[in-house]
Amino acid sequence: MSVFADTDQLYRVMDELWNQIKADPTMSDALLKTRLIVRFRYREPDGFITIDGSDGETLKITLGDCDATPIVEMSMKSDVAHAFWLGRENPALSLLTGKMVSRGPVNRALALLPVIKPAFNIYPRIVEEQLKKSA
Repeated sequence: MSVFADTDQLYRVMDELWNQIKADPTMSDALLKTRLIVRFRYREPDGFITIDGSDGETLKITLGDCDATPIVEMSMKSDVAHAFWLGRENPALSLLTGKMVSRGPVNRALALLPVIKPAFNIYPRIVEEQLKKSA
């Protein structure tokens, strides 16, 4: 059974996580400097999350389909994403083994790992709070 009961629950958790990343000037400024548009494509449950920093000024977080064309797209099971944010999934190894599949210059996305590492500390609280709301 998946950590997330459905797409709505996945979206609530990821929306809160990315909004907290956006609110942190250290993380958001570094992400904005890349001017990347990254789409995360999740399975089981299915969902899409697009993080658009292409204007260099504001991180735009879109849940579900959107018109922005991603520069990098990462596809994985929702449980793999959950393990990643808990710090239990090595993205380089996951890419090699096919747990994560990427399109675009994934090296640019992987270079951001040190920038988003502080989010690993806030994710457990977010997921616990959001899962309790759904229970």
